[in-house]
Amino acid sequence: MIDPKINIRSKSALSAQVNNHAGMALADSAVQTRAYELFELGGRIDGRAEQDWYQAENDLRARSQ
Repeated sequence: MIDPKINIRSKSALSAQVNNHAGMALADSAVQTRAYELFELGGRIDGRAEQDWYQAENDLRARSQ
């Protein structure tokens, strides 16, 4: 959602804001996918969702560097 308080002066500024939001959604999707992989690799043990999520974020950061 676009913040109505932001003064957007051009279509390119609006496009950049929308693309940035889409990028965040893709990143969350990648983290979710990796976290589920970790859940399965760890024996599908309940109660580790937060740990798996943080590990997934760290894994993806390490891959991007």
